[in-house]
Amino acid sequence: MSARAFAQGPAAEPHQAPASAPSSRTAGDIKTELIRQMQKDGYLSERMAKEAAGKYVSPSDFRETAAGAVKAEASQPSVWSRYMSWVNLIKVVAVICFLVVFYETVLKVAKALWTYVIKVPTIVYQLVFLSLTGLGTLWPAAMWPSQAFYLALFCGFANVLLVAWIADTYKVVPETLKKMIPLFRRAPASTACALGMVYFGALALMHQSSIFGFFAAVCLSGVLSFYMVYTPGTLYLKLDERMLKGVVFGHLIVLAAYCIVRTNGIHRESIQYFEAGLEYYCTIGLALALLIGASPWPSRAHRNRYLALFIVLAVLASLGYLFLDLKVIASILLCFFVLLVLEWIVYLGFKTNMLIGAGALGASLYAIAVLLEKYSSLIILSGS
Repeated sequence: MSARAFAQGPAAEPHQAPASAPSSRTAGDIKTELIRQMQKDGYLSERMAKEAAGKYVSPSDFRETAAGAVKAEASQPSVWSRYMSWVNLIKVVAVICFLVVFYETVLKVAKALWTYVIKVPTIVYQLVFLSLTGLGTLWPAAMWPSQAFYLALFCGFANVLLVAWIADTYKVVPETLKKMIPLFRRAPASTACALGMVYFGALALMHQSSIFGFFAAVCLSGVLSFYMVYTPGTLYLKLDERMLKGVVFGHLIVLAAYCIVRTNGIHRESIQYFEAGLEYYCTIGLALALLIGASPWPSRAHRNRYLALFIVLAVLASLGYLFLDLKVIASILLCFFVLLVLEWIVYLGFKTNMLIGAGALGASLYAIAVLLEKYSSLIILSGS
């Protein structure tokens, strides 16, 4: 009922009786208005807004005013007082006593069940789990209507983990992929990232999710040899310096195309799902590659070309910050450019004299600190 009322939108409002006083507004009215305003401001898509209305707005919310709901909620006992009582304490003690008495029996039953569990082939569990997560990815509303988006989000990433588990368990899978896809044999990491880009991009469009869109951009950078790598306890970014030219110009082409789309006023809703990944992750990939290529340590081939390109991009980023709606990209590029300037100041200073180098570094850091105190608000880290 609540989702249907929300879907009617503002057109249904003239048929409702005007509120005589602010206190006569129900909790359902407040929740519906808040969800509709978030949809209007772009924080929620139409589909997500309807799901939120179905989850958080119930028919009972329209039966009493907000003030009455607050009083009723205040009069109810707390969760702690409902569960922490002498009766429940006696029940817990009784269960502990039963576990102590039948500990060996429970342990034998668990071991017997485990022997049957391990006899089942691993592939059976893998296929069952993959089938369930696949259904949860494609039709989450059929499995859990109130939590459809979060179920799709969980299952979308679980699919990747299960496929990796299967590929690691059965070596015939990667060998077959190498035979079917020649590029997988030559560049397995980039090919896997290309498949991931298509996969997460499709999920971003299907579920209207910026989270999937962000990881599609991460995989796009992986195709260009800029990786996000996870090892137990550590998440880090990895750049293949042998492919430095490809990383720089690949990201430059991607960001140039995105900036052209943005500045020409092409505001398709599908592009919004990939904005965070392109503006943050891909820009960091480009800036980091330029920082490595133009760095004075160690001396690289074509260092002067990377340095000249970085200077040109810094000028263009300044213009984009001032005159175009590209403040996030410009802020990230200029921050990395400042790091490059510091590197060159230290390099030239210490190359001349240690005291000169230390003095130049101290003066530069002090100047940056003063500028940050006065103009730190100009560093835009979120889109407008």
